[in-house]
Amino acid sequence: MAVLRTVVVTLSPFLRELVTNVLSPDIVVDVIEVLDTRERLTERLRDLTPDLVLVGLLDTETDTVALPLLTAAPSARILVLASNGEHAWLHEGPGRHARLSNVSVHALKEALQKSASSTPD
Repeated sequence: MAVLRTVVVTLSPFLRELVTNVLSPDIVVDVIEVLDTRERLTERLRDLTPDLVLVGLLDTETDTVALPLLTAAPSARILVLASNGEHAWLHEGPGRHARLSNVSVHALKEALQKSASSTPD
């Protein structure tokens, strides 16, 4: 079973619980840190070396917020979620990202299962 060491950043508790609970039992999401702000975020990611970073968008941001995070944690997958939960983007490396259209439980689970399958247990 895949275990994803996960950092959660500026994501509402509701979306955090939804995402982490929806993946069980296929993927174990081990939330190693929850950050309410992005202050010193890149430093924290370098220290924590997560497999997955869940990021909630703020105001008018786009999924490009993932780019500096990938630089700080190049082996991590960055899942960016719109605050309304309707849109999501999975960044798996420079130039490797996918928009998850019409985000559903199935689409989210499928994308993260594919991502987790390439992560060592």
